[in-house]
Amino acid sequence: MKMLTIICREKFKEKVLVLFATRGIKGYTVISGAGGGGATGTVSGTHGWTDRNNLFLAALDNDQMATRVTTVKELHAKLVTEHSGNEVALKVFLQPCEVIL
Repeated sequence: MKMLTIICREKFKEKVLVLFATRGIKGYTVISGAGGGGATGTVSGTHGWTDRNNLFLAALDNDQMATRVTTVKELHAKLVTEHSGNEVALKVFLQPCEVIL
């Protein structure tokens, strides 16, 4: 099992939720209003919707992982294309995950 973590600007929230719905990812957590900094800039998480990140967490079984990760990569590539090849504020991480309860 792996934990899929997606961190993105608020403006990409609906695109991620559509991806989850179309790919059958039903169990996930969303944390809104996250701040932080990185390659695409710094957000405080305290101002308007343009200055907030969303954090998505979804535990994936190994048999689901490859197709789900591919889909997330496709979304990222589409967003980069839509933004004239510039990097977008959407980062994806995959970590080991073990259910203990």
